[in-house]
Amino acid sequence: MDNLDEGLIKLVNHKDHPTNKAYKVFFFYKKHEAEHFKNLLLKENIHFEYADEPNKRGEIFLFGIRKTDNQKVLELNYQTIGEFRPRFIAQPWAQYAVIILSFLIVIFAVVSFYKNK
Repeated sequence: MDNLDEGLIKLVNHKDHPTNKAYKVFFFYKKHEAEHFKNLLLKENIHFEYADEPNKRGEIFLFGIRKTDNQKVLELNYQTIGEFRPRFIAQPWAQYAVIILSFLIVIFAVVSFYKNK
């Protein structure tokens, strides 16, 4: 799978199967994400083919899924990605700073609106 062209901006982790158009290939680069996805597929009784292969970025974990199950598998894929996604703003103090700054901007806009009326 060294020729796995994900494009310039890697937005999704799935592609059409290169030889069997009835399947879609989902891929993960982290074992714990692949295991979580595999467990979700097993829990939902969705048939899949699994392979792990080395490539130039390390090990890649591949799942071949029938396109008839695509909607449900996409939902499970998004759950898996969401489970391991880091927070947008990791530090709690920064989260509060963004909230306070947003609140101050809204107050400033309201005050400016009424003052210039």
